[in-house]
Amino acid sequence: DFFSHEPSATHMLTWVYSNLGAPASYRTMDGFGVHAYKWINQQGDVNYVKFQWKSQQGIKSLRPNEMTEMQGKDFNHLTNDLYAEIGRGNYPKWDLYVKVLSPEALSKLDYNGLDATKVWLNVPDRKVGTMTLNRLPENFFLDTEQSAFAPSNLIPGIEPSEDRLLQGRLFAYADTQLYRLGANLFQLPVNRPLTSVSNHNQNGLSNNAQLSNGDVNYEPSRKLNLAEDNQFKAVETKLVGTVQQKAISKPRDFYQAGVLYRSMNEQDRSDLIA
Repeated sequence: DFFSHEPSATHMLTWVYSNLGAPASYRTMDGFGVHAYKWINQQGDVNYVKFQWKSQQGIKSLRPNEMTEMQGKDFNHLTNDLYAEIGRGNYPKWDLYVKVLSPEALSKLDYNGLDATKVWLNVPDRKVGTMTLNRLPENFFLDTEQSAFAPSNLIPGIEPSEDRLLQGRLFAYADTQLYRLGANLFQLPVNRPLTSVSNHNQNGLSNNAQLSNGDVNYEPSRKLNLAEDNQFKAVETKLVGTVQQKAISKPRDFYQAGVLYRSMNEQDRSDLIA
C-alpha cells in the first residue's frame, strides 16, 4: 500500500525483488554509498561524489527456489559463509570506485543527481582503493556490536551534500548511536580514531579517557593552549531557493528501474516478475 503511493521507490524495489536482492554470499555482492557527498580540495573547490564497492569475487545471486532451499538449511548462511571463508584464508576483496561530477554537471542531469533512489548513469568511475577482509573479530560484541556507523562520521575533505534524506540521516544515525552506546562511544576501541583528537569532550557515562581537560572545556581560554583550526571549516555554500514541503524536481521515477530491468538476462527478468 505504501509503496504503491511512492513511485520513487520503484527503482529500489526492482533491485530488492530481483535476484540481486538475494546474494549468494556477502562476498559476491557490491556495496553502494547511496548518497552523493561533496569532495573539497585545499583550494576550496567543490565536486560531488558517489562511492561504490565492487566485489572482486563477482556478483552471484540465488534464484527464488535456491533461496528457499538455502534458508531451510541455514537461515544465517550469509554470515556463516563469510566467517568460514575468512577463516580458511580466502580473504574477500572489494575495489572502491568513485564517480565525480562538478556542480554544473550535476545540475545538467535529466534526473535529480541528489536523489538517493538514483545511480549516476553514464558517468565514468575511477578506482581509488581496495578493501580486504583479512581477519575475524576476536570478540563479536566488542568489535561488531559496539561499532557505531553514521554518515556524519566524515574526514576533512568530505562533506555531506544537500540530499534531503542524507541531511536527516546525519542527525538520526548519530543520535541513535549516542543513545545506544553513550556519549563516549568514540572512546571504544572499535570507534576510536587512529590519530589523536583534540576537543573539549569530557566526563559523562562510561568515560575512560586517559586525558581530561579538567575545568576548561571551552575556548578561547588563557588556561588551555587549544584553538579552532580554520583549515577544517566546512566549505561555504551559496543557497538560493525557498523553504518548502515539496517533492524534488526531475524525479523520473521509472526510468532507472527500466534500465535495470533491460540489463537483466531472460532468467532474471522471469524471476523478477514471477
